[in-house]
Amino acid sequence: MNRDRIAGAEIWLRGNVRPALGLLAAALSVAGMVAALVGIARPPAWIAWAAVVTAALFVAAAVALAWSASRPRLARRGTFLDVRLSPLAVHHVPIDIVECVFPGSQSLEADRDDHEAAAGRRVNTLVLRLAERAVDWRSRPVAAAWGTWDDGNVVFDGRWCQPLSPTLAREISARLLEARRQVVGAGETPS
Repeated sequence: MNRDRIAGAEIWLRGNVRPALGLLAAALSVAGMVAALVGIARPPAWIAWAAVVTAALFVAAAVALAWSASRPRLARRGTFLDVRLSPLAVHHVPIDIVECVFPGSQSLEADRDDHEAAAGRRVNTLVLRLAERAVDWRSRPVAAAWGTWDDGNVVFDGRWCQPLSPTLAREISARLLEARRQVVGAGETPS
């Protein structure tokens, strides 16, 4: 099993930067067009500066999103799992409240009224189930595109992480069992 590490954390599930790279390419294209238009049209200085600053902010936002999207979605750091389901927040979940990990799937268009049309289009997910006794961890705010965190189920959307498969889910589950054994060996009492 590959034990990748970053900043002292063992990475269990990587992020996926590809969706953000499309936005970055679009931002760079827009910035290039703005620069060309400013060079050709020669507008007043304040309009040129406003256009260039706006384009630069758009590119900076796209770069920040791409960087955030590349960050691991799930990593172990000591007796905690770092869960990242939004660009700005990482939740440090105690390993002793994580019950299991299993593969899943969800409709790509779950909010549509036409469920028959959406039924064939699904995305793989990874579900992290938290103990019912962990009332403080029942839900957290997350970026809806990256997954959900509700009623003790942390669901990672397969479009914003490395490709999900039953094999990967089994590997992560084995890592969780090993981590829980280590927590027990350290004198803590997991559920």
